[in-house]
Amino acid sequence: SQTGTHILQQGNEWAQEATQIAPYETKRVLRINRYTGLKSGKTYNFDTVVSTGNSQVTLKQTMTGTWSGSTIKHGIQTATTTSPWYSDRDIHRINTTYAGLSAQAAVKAEYTGGYDDFHYTIHQNTVQEPVSSSADELKVLTYNVYALPMVASKISERLAELPNHLNGYDVIMMQEAFASSRTGMLNQLAQQYPYQTHIPVGSGYNLFDSGLVIVSRYPIVKTAQLIYPDCTGTDCFADKGVLYAEIIKNGKAYHVTSTHTASFDTDEARALRQVQFQQIRQLVNQQNIPSFDAVLMGGDFNVNKLLWPQDYQNMLTNLNATAAPSTGYTASTFDPRVNKLAGAAGSGGTAVEYLDYVVASNTHRQPTQSRNDVRILRTTADPLYMT
Repeated sequence: SQTGTHILQQGNEWAQEATQIAPYETKRVLRINRYTGLKSGKTYNFDTVVSTGNSQVTLKQTMTGTWSGSTIKHGIQTATTTSPWYSDRDIHRINTTYAGLSAQAAVKAEYTGGYDDFHYTIHQNTVQEPVSSSADELKVLTYNVYALPMVASKISERLAELPNHLNGYDVIMMQEAFASSRTGMLNQLAQQYPYQTHIPVGSGYNLFDSGLVIVSRYPIVKTAQLIYPDCTGTDCFADKGVLYAEIIKNGKAYHVTSTHTASFDTDEARALRQVQFQQIRQLVNQQNIPSFDAVLMGGDFNVNKLLWPQDYQNMLTNLNATAAPSTGYTASTFDPRVNKLAGAAGSGGTAVEYLDYVVASNTHRQPTQSRNDVRILRTTADPLYMT
């Protein structure tokens, strides 16, 4: 809505744009003209209400006409708090409850070379996973951290922030942990996950190592690895492979593998992935794991089950494994609609993909219950705001 001591013409001098915003989506909701039709000394107030159910946050701007254009200030209003007016480019945050969840409303003015844009977020605070000491329960997270130098952006900032959001798991499998800033991340994670594997490296020279690492809350008593002998395209610049670890949680053994298989959807890459799944299974078989132990295989499998359902079934067959039922968010694990990094140059383009999995071996201890959740991590930390 618009109020003030003078009114601008809707459509020509200001316009509401997006009227619906999906979860995790970014859209422009308001366009304000800063010159045409404004009168010096007059005020123009704009309130944009973003709501779901009984929750709402109001995005506020107040503009004053001048002889040469206008000045503008911005703010936020929640159910319990109205911010002061801001005229700087700092990030301003208000803790609130939105849709029944602990949340944070924030705003930042962004320099554009002309008039500033205002970037607002309604951010659900990370729900930390509760720690479980039960020997019969294992909480496993697989995460491609996209720390690929020369391609990915804000690597050191992201890796510094990640440990703040990875509490409560038993085991974390990481892929694409290539950058040197992984050392600081792993040191920070060691406060909760003191048991950490090596990062597999091939026998010859390559631009990147495997980027694979497993960290655990409980002792890692054995590791093994395989660097895949074959590759396609730019995958050949990294020592892609599979990493195995045996973990003892309060007296009970668990066996996990983490991998980052062949990228791309060429016929050659799709066929190679299936070979690599067979190689993962061979590595598991070579460990002579008792049938009463649980075996979980996870990682960035690069099989988009949304596009290639038969490839997904072949993957499970070659791994001789079963995927747990999916709960919560099931649309993707790689989605440029909600993740700027996924759509960046050198990444995945516009494709929405489901690529990451944790599956259980069919020939070993079976879970009495299990589930897969896709966790969408967001932050409003200063260096990553709106990333």
